[in-house]
Amino acid sequence: MNSQELKNIIESAREKKGISQRELAKATGISRSTLNDLINGKIKKVDIDDLRKIAETLDMSLENLLKVAGYDDFLGYLSLDKYKNKSTRDLKNMIEQYKKSELDLLDFDSKKRAKVSSARQQLFNTMEHLKIMKDNKDSLYTIDKAIEDIKFAFDELLEAEYKYDYSKLPKDL
Repeated sequence: MNSQELKNIIESAREKKGISQRELAKATGISRSTLNDLINGKIKKVDIDDLRKIAETLDMSLENLLKVAGYDDFLGYLSLDKYKNKSTRDLKNMIEQYKKSELDLLDFDSKKRAKVSSARQQLFNTMEHLKIMKDNKDSLYTIDKAIEDIKFAFDELLEAEYKYDYSKLPKDL
């Protein structure tokens, strides 16, 4: 563990955020004495959860703190490039973007299914009317009405034919 580098990183981020060590301790839930010992290199193996709390509070990359604190073996879990050097806030924003795009895709699918269902119902009704018309020449249902109903169903199915616009998805997911 590089105690001096860990101190420099935390202190720099803390000062950038404009909060004191006391405020950082309170915000993270880490005791002031433990935080002071951590920053001054008196703790040889820093608790990962404490590093996580500090990273979240100061909007820092947890990966950088873990590396400086000597958790190189743990970093393999975070080695995907798209998560590299992301702060907790960045990761939370990525998750929110993903949730939003997932809901958008689900909404698109739901609307598409409703259109197909509506078109199938319209076609079924049209077939039933045509059967009645075939058997009873005096039916109020006309060929013009059948064409209109089939055109409606055709248009509904045409809209359902389009695929989802994947350019709406977040680029960094």
